[in-house]
Amino acid sequence: MLSGRSWRRVPAARRRRKVSPSVKAAIEEAIYGSLLALFTFPISLFIAELGVWVMIVWMQPLDFILSNFYLTLVLIQALFLLIPAYNKQPIRLLFAALVAYLLWTALVSLASFDPVTTLFGKLPY
Repeated sequence: MLSGRSWRRVPAARRRRKVSPSVKAAIEEAIYGSLLALFTFPISLFIAELGVWVMIVWMQPLDFILSNFYLTLVLIQALFLLIPAYNKQPIRLLFAALVAYLLWTALVSLASFDPVTTLFGKLPY
């Protein structure tokens, strides 16, 4: 025997709103992109700082050191960003680039980071 309740609608308070799978996938990709930037930006920064140290040892002028630092930082970060670009993951790529930019902005503005003097002090020459 069929119950009388089987055909009734569930009251509005009991219904659950479900998030669509495309929104879930976009949020997941955004989280993965943010994690990619959080893990790869320090690596790019440390490699670029190693380049600063080498340039100081070679006694290069300050403007040459800074231009090589920024070039190295951007190129190494771009190599990491090639991974989501190659795999055709635009949301992950966008969020990774955005978080890397926000990390750099926070480092420069909030922590007043200078690539040469913060770690190595004033140039010895």
